[in-house]
Amino acid sequence: MRIERLELDGFGRFAGVTWRLGPGLTVLLGPNEAGKTTLLNGIRALLFGFEATREGRAWYPAFAGGRRGGRLTLITAAGDTWSVERHGERGGTGSLVVRAPNGNTGGQETLDRLLAGVDRELLTNVFAFGLGELQALGSLAGEGVRSRIYGAGSGLGGMSAADLEQQLRSRQEAIFRPRGRDQDLNRVAARMEELRERIAELEQEPARFEALHRELAEVGAERDRTEKERRACAESAARARRIGDAMGPAAALVVAEAELATTDPATDDLPDGTDAELVRLLAEQVAAEDARVAAERAVGAVDARIGALTVDERLLEQRDEIVALADERPLQAARIAGLPELRASHAGAVAELTALAARAGGSAAWLLGLDDSVAAIQATRDAAAHLDVAQRRLERAEARLDTLQRAEAQECGTDDLADVDPAELAARRAAVRALTEDRLRSTFAAGERERAAALRTLVASGTALLAGVAVLAVLLTGSSPILAGAVVATGVVVAVVAVRLLAPPTTRAPASRHAALLAAAGLPPDADDAAVERAGDALAAAQAGLAARDGRHGLAVGRDGARHDAAREREEALAAVGEAGSTWAAWVRSSQLPEGASPEAARQVLALVDLGRRAHADADATAQRLAADVRADDAYGERVDGLLERLGRRPVPPEARIGAVLGLVSELDATRAAADRCAALHEERRRAERVQAQSAERAERASAMLSALLERHGVPDAVALRERLAVGAARRGVHARVRELRATLGGIAGGDARVAELLGLIAATDPDRQAVERQESERRAVELDARMDELSSRAGELRLEAAQLEQGAELGRLRQELAVAEGRATALAREWAVRAIALRLLEETRRRYERERQPRVVQDAAGYFERITGGAYERIVAAPGEATVRVESATGAPRLTDELSRGTAEQLYLALRFGLIEQFARTAEALPVVMDDILVNFDEERAARAAAAVRSLAERHQVLYFTCHPWTARLLDPDGGRTLGLD
Repeated sequence: MRIERLELDGFGRFAGVTWRLGPGLTVLLGPNEAGKTTLLNGIRALLFGFEATREGRAWYPAFAGGRRGGRLTLITAAGDTWSVERHGERGGTGSLVVRAPNGNTGGQETLDRLLAGVDRELLTNVFAFGLGELQALGSLAGEGVRSRIYGAGSGLGGMSAADLEQQLRSRQEAIFRPRGRDQDLNRVAARMEELRERIAELEQEPARFEALHRELAEVGAERDRTEKERRACAESAARARRIGDAMGPAAALVVAEAELATTDPATDDLPDGTDAELVRLLAEQVAAEDARVAAERAVGAVDARIGALTVDERLLEQRDEIVALADERPLQAARIAGLPELRASHAGAVAELTALAARAGGSAAWLLGLDDSVAAIQATRDAAAHLDVAQRRLERAEARLDTLQRAEAQECGTDDLADVDPAELAARRAAVRALTEDRLRSTFAAGERERAAALRTLVASGTALLAGVAVLAVLLTGSSPILAGAVVATGVVVAVVAVRLLAPPTTRAPASRHAALLAAAGLPPDADDAAVERAGDALAAAQAGLAARDGRHGLAVGRDGARHDAAREREEALAAVGEAGSTWAAWVRSSQLPEGASPEAARQVLALVDLGRRAHADADATAQRLAADVRADDAYGERVDGLLERLGRRPVPPEARIGAVLGLVSELDATRAAADRCAALHEERRRAERVQAQSAERAERASAMLSALLERHGVPDAVALRERLAVGAARRGVHARVRELRATLGGIAGGDARVAELLGLIAATDPDRQAVERQESERRAVELDARMDELSSRAGELRLEAAQLEQGAELGRLRQELAVAEGRATALAREWAVRAIALRLLEETRRRYERERQPRVVQDAAGYFERITGGAYERIVAAPGEATVRVESATGAPRLTDELSRGTAEQLYLALRFGLIEQFARTAEALPVVMDDILVNFDEERAARAAAAVRSLAERHQVLYFTCHPWTARLLDPDGGRTLGLD
């Protein structure tokens, strides 16, 4: 089984991240705090739930965002795809969903079946572990792990043989100990001695009991004789059994000793472990030579790779300038892209200014020099209004004169006025005069209001200036804020009073009055000023007609007078128009307006001044920006050209400068990468040279040690030594068999000292006769046992009868207590003997188990341990049921884990985990293995061998290795093709 996809929605520093993982080995490399341990605990949490919270805070909260948890996509060996999804905000199992390949979903039971019963303890300590778990054997002593290491193949399950031995020995010592006092059997024996002494004192043998006692003595004597004969028969039968049991081992012993006699006894002096030392030296010599050759090849390969790299030193020298130009590239590009727009904006502003000046009838300088202030505009309006009033007066006078002339031409015109009411005519003329006066007042008030508005603006500006001066005075001189406030308040009051005083009175007649006057004048409601003037002229003519009707004699006189008045009024109006025209012409000349400009034209020209000034300001601003950008572009080009010149390259056109900078950046990146790669290759070459030198030194050392070994054993070469070792090994095997046979015979004979006697008996015994004697002795022993039972029964009867005849209760009680104590002592003695025999058998069995039968998991672990330590340790011994292990070096010397260095102990614990992983895969599907920087305490050689062991394990299991050390990543993945970065 392997992890194909790991997703963390939210866990620690990770949020919404996904990793796709391939089979075999994957190295995840990242600096400290990149999240390696977080990722390891994330995998543990997805499989077995979240760690419990502390003080209300969850371990590894989703502080980067997202929902706490994620999912694993698992691929089994059969190719089936499973999904394990778990989320939870606090500790505990959270919400778990397991999706099967067929789409069905399950929970914890489904996950347990999928993981073949692996629990959190086994996963944390064996399949997903870090340096903390690796550094202590205690992490392998839990019940879930311990049963797989020490219970496999021992037949004891979770029971410890050492614990069992300790229990047996403790109980044995609690029963009996020589010269002890507090043990059970010691206390019973002491009490029995006290009872016998007391009974001896109380016992008296009266005459009436003499016959009973004599019979008891006779029964006792016969019982003793029968017991003696029974023991003799039992000994004879036992001796016959021993001889029968010893015949086979004795015959094998004769054969083994004869085999020893045929081989060279000088090979017995070969030290133990010579063959292992020879193999180790030969292997070390070959391995060192292979390593030297490989290192030499590696040096050549690195040299070739270095030669293939090209590093431009001049580019590296100009690195800062290239980077600076590249950083300015976006600004320069934007600047170049904006030049056409700036030029167009400048040309547009100049063209607009020129067009405005042409419309005004002059040059741009003339237009910009005109005065368009509020006072100038108001003065223009006043001059135009004065001219307009004079022209209107002239028009009215000419209209009146024309009316009188037409009236004079109509000789019968007075007849048409017969129906005119003089009172009504007078009222209508009064209304027309009132309308004319209102219009004149309104025209005058409009001019006054415009002048008042200009003055109010000036007063408000002066007030603001006064307030600013006051505040500035406070800030600069530190004057009293109260004084400044008083100045400002005074200015405000003055401004308010001035504005109120300068506000013109409202002279415009109300709309109701104007409508009433129009109605009284006989005019429609929408009549304009011209209609009012015409009505006034018509009414004046009518009034003249009425006068003619009333007195013809005065008609001529009146007509002449009216015509004379009208002519005089016309002359006065013409003079006023001339005067107003002269005033206007003088104003036009003083204001530098076009000669002969009308008031309307003057107003339009002054309106164009503001537009022209805005266009001129835009032209100046764009011109300045354009000049600045051109200067910046030229400076950038000079820097690029200078850089190219320093690099020995030709300048490029302005439009190609940015492309040239980009090219230099690419070349700089390539050169920097080549330089970094070259430095790394030089470092790699130095390491390879060190390995080459070390390998050569190791090869020489191994050769010297091999020569010393051959010289020590007096053989010319390794082949001869192997032959001599083979003979010695064979003789050691025969010697071991002889020792085992003699030990067997010693057990049968009752001691090693009696083996010779037993062999003599075997030599002098006829097997057929021995079988007959054995059968006879066993038959006789059975008969004597029956007689012993009869005598014991009779003795009991006699003692019971004697007890009934005894006087005194104390003696009977003591004898009864003595009988109970004797029975208790017999039971305790039997229990002590059984435990002593069981203890001896258990010790012998454990020693033989340690020598001959180790669990497969320990054998696999021993292979890994020997590989990692370079053959320094060949065996791992795990006593059945014990939570401790010991190791044996190549010389056979045993060492406990407490006697190992920190690095070697970690290597032992790593090998045990590898053995567990291999053993688990034999009975269930292989699980992924996750390791977190476990090689940091290994030396260089053992770290390399441990990395090779990890790669070997990854051939059969998916292995995820987290590290922050690049050298560890290179050891595990030399080509870098299976390394992922965590940043």
